[in-house]
Amino acid sequence: MSRSFVDAVYNGELASLHDDDLVRLLYTQFTPEIDHLKNVPRAVEKADQNKNGPKGNLTEKALSPSRLLFGEDFDEVNRTITNVRAVKWLLANEYEAFAANQAVKLSKQTFSTFRDRALLSLNDPDYLIALIVALVVGDMGKDPHLADEIVALSGVKSNENHDTLLAQAVGCGILDKSLSLLSDARREDVILGINVGAVLNIPQLMQGENVPGSLKPVLQFRDHLPAFTLKYLEIMFDVAGAAGHIDSCSAKRMIEPVCQSFLQAWPILEATVTSQTSHPETSLKEAYDQVLQNRGRLVNQMGFSSVLSTSNPADRAFLRLLAMGRVADQATAEQVQKAFTTLPEIESLVEGLNVNGIDDGEAILLYYMPALFAGTLQAVSEPGERIEALTSLMRFMVRLFDGSKPQPDTAGSIKECDVSAAVDFVHTSAFRPRFFDGYTLPAS
Repeated sequence: MSRSFVDAVYNGELASLHDDDLVRLLYTQFTPEIDHLKNVPRAVEKADQNKNGPKGNLTEKALSPSRLLFGEDFDEVNRTITNVRAVKWLLANEYEAFAANQAVKLSKQTFSTFRDRALLSLNDPDYLIALIVALVVGDMGKDPHLADEIVALSGVKSNENHDTLLAQAVGCGILDKSLSLLSDARREDVILGINVGAVLNIPQLMQGENVPGSLKPVLQFRDHLPAFTLKYLEIMFDVAGAAGHIDSCSAKRMIEPVCQSFLQAWPILEATVTSQTSHPETSLKEAYDQVLQNRGRLVNQMGFSSVLSTSNPADRAFLRLLAMGRVADQATAEQVQKAFTTLPEIESLVEGLNVNGIDDGEAILLYYMPALFAGTLQAVSEPGERIEALTSLMRFMVRLFDGSKPQPDTAGSIKECDVSAAVDFVHTSAFRPRFFDGYTLPAS
């Protein structure tokens, strides 16, 4: 066995490593970075938290990665190492390990498609180690102590989000040790990905949470296609391990509809990055609508009969709602459609959901709305009550949009409205189908 994790990558041994050895070598190689992750506050899961700790399958004791290394569980350690294990499972063509314990199981065909696309880059060890570095450092910004380090080194205090803190950490030299493992070209790719990641959230695109104007930072990848590909792979594996603090045995969150959405959006965004058009903002709107259109095709494949078009404002708004609800089955799509089409305030909802934030005034981005949608669907199962709850949720959205509508030929902007406070109530006994009719967000 190789003496270090980097040696394992360059000797072509990563795919054949036993997972126990992979975890130990990873920690030895990236000790300071993983130690930062121990300081990240524990995640609070509302529905599927395993109260006895995360599922694990390392050593004969069935340990999680964190328990193997430290004798106790640290959520971010488990998530990050599960990300890296997912890379190994993909490289080794270990479909059963990758897709174990998934609620909507990833198909072998989609797994193979993902693997084939990833191997176009990851067969290059320089690229593979760059991906590992990006995954290991990616959530260091969540460590509250990192901001203190940045202040000590730069004298500048920051209250920014964790992605921006990570970008600032690069500027302070905090990541120099891990970045020094990379070739000059791949180091530049990782740094560009960190900087773009501070202002761009691609998963928000998949779930209709953001607006076309939110995609402007992707244009920074123009003439840097390898950096875009690296960032996209990083995001996909980050999603794959996102439930590692609950179940570290598989890529639990990279289920069939999620993986399909990412694979379908990949060439769309890649075309935007490589386009030489003199009007790149137009390509952003087109890319956004193509991703929405894919959601329509997905529910059509599941039996939903209505054919939807993003050229129709009402259809486009409905597609965003389907994306926000992560809807991938006929019954739920029909329930969302019933709530939408019978909503008295439908015109206001359609207008609010159709502002692009580029050239038509201020778009309202309802931050955490997909989590609120998912929580509502999870909390209510009876069809009639579900439609009632969805109608109440849509009325809540109308109030939050507060009259926002497209204003053609007006400078675009984006205003975020954080609805995460409402998510807490969905998972309590106080929640009722018409809950949102009487709910007001706390003053910020």
